[in-house]
Amino acid sequence: MNLTSSHYKYLLAIYQISKKHPQVSSADVARKLNVSKPSVSTMLTSLVNKGLVAKERYGKVNLTEEGRQIAAKLDGNCEILVDVLNGTTLDLTEKESSMIAGIIVTEMPDRNFG
Repeated sequence: MNLTSSHYKYLLAIYQISKKHPQVSSADVARKLNVSKPSVSTMLTSLVNKGLVAKERYGKVNLTEEGRQIAAKLDGNCEILVDVLNGTTLDLTEKESSMIAGIIVTEMPDRNFG
C-alpha cells in the first residue's frame, strides 16, 4: 500500500487521540494537527478508501485493525525517539520532543527505531 507522510501523520494523530479519548472526532484531529476541518475530511476519505479508517456518522473516526497496527508502530517509534531526545542537551520540552519525534517517524516510517 502506498502511503504518504501525510497519511502517516493522520494515522498517528488518530491513534494518539484515541489513547486518551476512545471517541475521536474530525474536530479532534484538526486541533491536534492544526489543520482545517475540510483538510481532515479529505484525508479521512483517503484513509477510508485505503481501508485504514472507518468513519461513522457525525464525524466519529476509528482505525481499522490494519490502520491501528501501522499507527501503533509509529507511536512506539515516537516513544523511543522522545526518550532519546529527552536524553540530549537540547533542553527540549516534552511537547517539543513529541512533535519532533512525530515528524521523524512520519517522514521515515519504514525505519526501525527499536
